[in-house]
Amino acid sequence: MSHAELTDEEYARFCGLIYQTAGIRIADNKRVMVSNRVRRRLRATGVPGFSQYLALLMSEAGREELPLFLDAITTNETYFFRDPHQYEWFSDTFLAEILHAAALHHHTRSLRIWSAACSTGEEPYSLALKIAAKESRFKHWRITILGTDLSGAVLKSAEAGVYDARSTRLVDPLALKTHFTADAASTKFTIKPEIRARVTWQQHNLLNPLPGEPFDCIFLKNVLIYFDAESKKKVVRNVIAALARGGYLVIGPTEGVHTMLGSLERVQPWLYRQTA
Repeated sequence: MSHAELTDEEYARFCGLIYQTAGIRIADNKRVMVSNRVRRRLRATGVPGFSQYLALLMSEAGREELPLFLDAITTNETYFFRDPHQYEWFSDTFLAEILHAAALHHHTRSLRIWSAACSTGEEPYSLALKIAAKESRFKHWRITILGTDLSGAVLKSAEAGVYDARSTRLVDPLALKTHFTADAASTKFTIKPEIRARVTWQQHNLLNPLPGEPFDCIFLKNVLIYFDAESKKKVVRNVIAALARGGYLVIGPTEGVHTMLGSLERVQPWLYRQTA
């Protein structure tokens, strides 16, 4: 089925809907990208055109289609141990600090970590691998690693835990052998069940608060570059509210939120701590 070109009005309406529901501001030069990705949903649903698809998304009948539309629009590209220095800090400094605090009875024998906008799961699994490397020191601990994302599709992929060689290229060869199962051609690597069991998954929109116990460490990377200032402020408020006292926030290098983190102590350009 062929479809007419996306009109200015239709493009503006799609961009408005994306911003309204996900807080993501689509640039003016992304018309071709939006058009191509919406066409996938037209083919999948059999809806004949862009305007009819917009009408579906805005209707009660389109409530189930809206998450699939957002899945198609949002870009999800990541890999294991992206920004290696942050994982070195997590393993060598943060985990050691938590263990020391617990030994002094200044911290319970529990650890809560949130990987926000985790995409296909490489980030929370990378954190799980770092903890697994210190397995003997975390016996009898209650450890929670939560991976959240707006997209239900990428969370299903994350839960399956199957990755290609490009995604796993920074995984230590011994860890790759120990914690992954390779296919016959060594082109696909599946996380073993004991590591998959360490991570729980939840669909979540960063514009909304995340209820529950606070987290000792939150990773919020490579997502806020798509948000405008007002949306960033909402996300930052929600994330800080979920951070335990003494907890750390790890951000990406281009998030553009440094001026919004005034209530946190700056440790590194990419690392902040909740001291209030």
